[in-house]
Amino acid sequence: MTLILAVCIVLTVIQVSFLFATLKDWKNVKKEWTSSVLYKAFLLLKREFIKLAERLKDAFLDQPTGTQIMVFFGVVFVLGFAAIFIVAHPVFAILYIALLGLVGIPIVMNIIDKIGYFNRIVENTNELAAGNLSKDLEITGETAFATLARNINQLKQGVKVSQNEQAKSERLKTELITNVSHDLRTPLTSIITYTELLKAQQDMKEDSVAYLEIIDRKSKRLKVLIDDLFEVSKMASGNIELKKEKVDLVQLLQQALAEYDDQINESSLQFRVSNDDPPVNAIVDGQKLWRVFDNLIGNILKYSLENSRVYINLATENSRAIISFKNVSKYELNENSEELSERFKRGDTSRNTDGSGLGLAIAQSIVDLHGGTMEIETDGDLFKVTIVLMLQD
Repeated sequence: MTLILAVCIVLTVIQVSFLFATLKDWKNVKKEWTSSVLYKAFLLLKREFIKLAERLKDAFLDQPTGTQIMVFFGVVFVLGFAAIFIVAHPVFAILYIALLGLVGIPIVMNIIDKIGYFNRIVENTNELAAGNLSKDLEITGETAFATLARNINQLKQGVKVSQNEQAKSERLKTELITNVSHDLRTPLTSIITYTELLKAQQDMKEDSVAYLEIIDRKSKRLKVLIDDLFEVSKMASGNIELKKEKVDLVQLLQQALAEYDDQINESSLQFRVSNDDPPVNAIVDGQKLWRVFDNLIGNILKYSLENSRVYINLATENSRAIISFKNVSKYELNENSEELSERFKRGDTSRNTDGSGLGLAIAQSIVDLHGGTMEIETDGDLFKVTIVLMLQD
């Protein structure tokens, strides 16, 4: 026994001397400590403790909710601990069942109510995200869920007010455009009429003839602008009636191209037109849809780069007609492709051409009224319009 004690003392002295020798090189000790498994375990525990503290802090941002959660976990713990007594003696089973009925069942019902309330809030927010302003949520209690429901109700009211204001502003703007367009038509008609009468007169001076030609050209351009303005305002207000009938889209497109046959031949553009075998029938307003084709072909002739190719294609796919117009613009397309179909947006930013900036807006409105889609894409100077319409079943 004395020998074992002596050996332990010697080993302890050796270990202490080794420890003091090691501590002299403090930098090496620190390096060894930071690379040890114990230190890494300490850092891991510290990080998890900080995360737990942050979660507890978040849980108690709303104190009633945090308190309810802690009470719930406390009750669960007590019920779990009380189950041990059943093993000790069966008589405790009756007391445990009574405790479970008095405490456990109300807690479960409360949890079910909270889950149901939360699901109603989620469903309501999904409707709100989809743009459907359903009825307001019921506010029950002063919990975090109730606060959330109250805020969602206020948000919906704000959206409703904003939508009403926007609709009112759009309606007033449309009415203003319609009234101004109507009021401008009467004096403009007089200007055009008297211009025609003056042109019919004989022995006019050369300067007067030149001035008269300018008046005639500008007044006719103004008439086109006012007519387009009046038409787009009517479409925006929905105050327009479509006369739908069975129409062959291939024939309608060919008719629209035929209207521009002389201008196409005189231009340096090379038109490449392809289509499926006729007929490609759709129930549409032929006159309105012809206006769409007319506007797009007219834009192509105005804005295409000289000596470039124009591709027009009409194809069918899955009971749909897909009509595409592609050309290379002579002007740099700085506008966002989605903005080009807005009112008064023009590819010619210098506004040197005779366009009103309403052609694409009118085309978009007509296609929308037919339940179709019109997409505009730009890639560099490549300009593409794709129209999709449903075909007759």
